[in-house]
Amino acid sequence: MATFSEHLRSRSDAELVTLLGRRPDLANPAPSTLVSLAARATSRFSLERALAAVDASVLQVLEAVVALDEIRPTVTLDDVGAALGAPMPDAVARALELALLWGDGPALHAAPGLGELVGPYPAGLGPVAADSPLESAVRTTLDAALDAARTDPGALARAVDGLLADAPPGAREVLDALAWGPPVGRVPAPSSVGARAAVDWLRSRGLLRTADAARVLLPREVGLALRGGRTHREPAVAEPLPAGTSLPVATVEDESARGAQDIIRLIAALIREWERVPPPVLRSGGLGVRELRRVSAQLDIDDSLAALVVELAGAAGLVIDDSEDQPTFSPTLDVDDWLDADLPDRWATLATAWLTMTRTPWVVGGRDERGELRAALDPELSRPWAPRLRHAVLDVLAAREPGTVLDADEIVTVLRWRTPRSVPPLAAVEATLREAGALGVLGAQSLTVAGRALLHPAGGLTGVTGADKAAAADAIAAALPAAVSELLLQGDLTGIVPGRPTRELASLLERAAKVESRGAAVTVRFTTESVRAALDGGQTADELLAELTTFARGPVPQPLDYLVRDAARRHGRLRVGAALGYVRSEDPMLLAGLVEDPTLADLGLVRIAPTVLVAHASPSALLAALRDRGLSPAGEGPDGQVVHARPIVRRVRAGARRRRGAGGVISSVPAASAGASVPHQNVPGDDEQHDAERLALLVPALRRAETQARSDRAANSQNLEGGGSASAGTVDPVAALATLREAAADGREVWLEIVGPQGTPRRRRVRPLRVDAGRVRAVDTERDAELTVAVHRIAGVTLIK
Repeated sequence: MATFSEHLRSRSDAELVTLLGRRPDLANPAPSTLVSLAARATSRFSLERALAAVDASVLQVLEAVVALDEIRPTVTLDDVGAALGAPMPDAVARALELALLWGDGPALHAAPGLGELVGPYPAGLGPVAADSPLESAVRTTLDAALDAARTDPGALARAVDGLLADAPPGAREVLDALAWGPPVGRVPAPSSVGARAAVDWLRSRGLLRTADAARVLLPREVGLALRGGRTHREPAVAEPLPAGTSLPVATVEDESARGAQDIIRLIAALIREWERVPPPVLRSGGLGVRELRRVSAQLDIDDSLAALVVELAGAAGLVIDDSEDQPTFSPTLDVDDWLDADLPDRWATLATAWLTMTRTPWVVGGRDERGELRAALDPELSRPWAPRLRHAVLDVLAAREPGTVLDADEIVTVLRWRTPRSVPPLAAVEATLREAGALGVLGAQSLTVAGRALLHPAGGLTGVTGADKAAAADAIAAALPAAVSELLLQGDLTGIVPGRPTRELASLLERAAKVESRGAAVTVRFTTESVRAALDGGQTADELLAELTTFARGPVPQPLDYLVRDAARRHGRLRVGAALGYVRSEDPMLLAGLVEDPTLADLGLVRIAPTVLVAHASPSALLAALRDRGLSPAGEGPDGQVVHARPIVRRVRAGARRRRGAGGVISSVPAASAGASVPHQNVPGDDEQHDAERLALLVPALRRAETQARSDRAANSQNLEGGGSASAGTVDPVAALATLREAAADGREVWLEIVGPQGTPRRRRVRPLRVDAGRVRAVDTERDAELTVAVHRIAGVTLIK
């Protein structure tokens, strides 16, 4: 009988390249020989990763093979189809391609170690019957019925009826209750006379096995017979297709455009705020709760969306921990390029960062296992599976027609079929849908054209290619309404932009007005404070009115003209300088009462002349306090000229990431970085052609190394003892593990070279039973005793022919 390693050797180069491409952990780092590849392919870690990615049809095939392998001499493709209730050649082919199954002629075998991961009760079937004479008779009857059932569907039913011909009442009900799993039942209490008698009768005839004093098990052969030879109730032939709902594509794209504009506006507003007043970094590396709530209030959004905005800015490399002695989150040098880019390009940068980042914004505000609040930008919020979750959720929507809307429950239903061993929590799917909707990747909960472009297979899970990013930008540009440069000014000091404002118009409104509402049109209001902000930025009344006239449809309304000129006339009548600070005015009446005003007592104002006050407060504090009192002071330089209060902004160069504590901080991440929780940052995806070329070169190298290793072992081979021939052994730890797993799967014996606690070597002839958790459990066939050996004490393994 061939072994798993020999099966891998017999595969063609193309088949091995396909295997390494489908299971990339097998080639990273590159194995030294094909035996090493076999050992890695049967390791628990690699098998778990492979199982986590297979769909329900492949998993059912694997469970069926594992369940049947212990009760049948060979398991064939026809046996699997009969056990599942439907032929599944494609699923079997995928399992073989992934080396989760391997073939020896018509026989199918599970990869060594796979049975342990499938669990003790594959497909809900119990363990095989023991070897007591009575149970052996039952097993013989059932095995014959299972074989006959291939041509006679009624054979199993007749066999079960025959075994239960003289059963007491309730015996058949007990078996039926355990038939479809779990196969474990509790022994009835002695007071339940009838039920206890039925269970005792079944145990006495081997139709139930005793697990312990309180539990019984349904043997696998009995369970299969009760199921009619089936391992599963229903074959997982096809992926479920939830109905969902349908929306017009135009509605989806309109909602996507709105989300894209909103998220860009919020990120830009966050940057403008943090470039003036960068928030401090917590000792743990995150953003404080108060700071997050301040962001919520400033942007007029809820805390959950504020967390997404903050995390997205960090993931896109627009803000980082500046790594100063008193660290703050500051905008990076990349911010200016992002702000200068067109809106579609800015959106594509954010969407790419979100799709590939390992950050989990939806857990912000919750509590960790220590009961502490999870903070935004905390390094502990990184989860390596986050990019895969986003791709998985969006892939479900991408498989449906444009305009299809699926809720979280329906998406989880599909994912439960696609990856039954790694189904994401419903809350995580719901959060992913909310975030995608907020970014405009979804529109009205349906995947958009731009979202589909981001999911192009060339990007993969670890990044989005430049072509995909450009395609997404083009798609969102097509969805955006045409930019307008018209401003409808009204006599009540409001203005309406009938659409999406151009960059120049949006800049004017940001400087001189306050937004009251957004939607198909943008409504703004001009106030004394908003006009004063424009004047503080250095504009004069005439310049501001001229700029308004450029965009206004018609003349500037008289009330707005009066507002601007009145604000300009009052602006700068008070001058503030440093004494720490001083206040002066040409009009002494304006200073009257300021010194005695109790609300200004903290400023320490002292009159030194009819037109001059000095203060213990700084000029910036004086400006703020006097404005809060309703006055309109202006800053003044040493030469007596007005100093326009242009904001001082900070930029931080992205450099090496600084680590803080156990989890590190978001510090100096490149602009394209997808930020936290992420081995998968927002970096370009691996070049598929390059990977294929690398794997194509790796396989011949493995064959050459394997040939050399076998030659070396053959040169050093020798008869071990007693005339029994043995194949050449191995001292390579990886190859040794592979040999032990194969021997355990095939029931073969090996020679173990074991190093004792004192360093003394000894040789034992054993039959391995299980290799797991760094230990080998085996039966010493010469001493008829069981032993457990730590893997690190095994110096060599030789397979006995």
